[in-house]
Amino acid sequence: MSQKFHRGDLVHVAKDLGPSMFHFTADVDAIVIGSYQDQYGGGHTKDYTLYLKGSGECSWYHESQLELLETGKHGLLDEWKAAKAAEDKLKGDIDWIFAHGSEVLRGAHGATVATLAKGVGVTNLWGSHGEGIAYHENAMRVLSLAEPFLERGDKAGWLAFCEQVKIPTVDYDFHEET
Repeated sequence: MSQKFHRGDLVHVAKDLGPSMFHFTADVDAIVIGSYQDQYGGGHTKDYTLYLKGSGECSWYHESQLELLETGKHGLLDEWKAAKAAEDKLKGDIDWIFAHGSEVLRGAHGATVATLAKGVGVTNLWGSHGEGIAYHENAMRVLSLAEPFLERGDKAGWLAFCEQVKIPTVDYDFHEET
């Protein structure tokens, strides 16, 4: 079975991914990381892990949802990764977070949420199965805790609060019931 896309191919993700993938990022340029076969073996070549411009890696997009723009764009992938790392560093900085509290509350960046979560001792927002719903629930809980401090730009208050409520386990999962 022939593979339609290969590592390093620049593709465009369709605007409409269908009802089962409404929660996936659509209408964006991406670079192919590899097919299922490339990454795990076997004969499955129709679904791909992509590096989405501005977002990072995501699996599994079907070949019918992708349009080839150019081949061999490994250098562009490096540029996108560097730009994302710079943005993550900026928006994960505690000083930046509290200087931009209202912006954070309108739409928090993943690095921002991760920094705030670490403050209260949560290092795994995704849960034990890596589920998006677990991430969403955990992120909303962390942002809810941080909201009054973000509204006031009160970094010192947040840090003091974190010391009082820090969860003792390093890999606590808000989402899962114990």
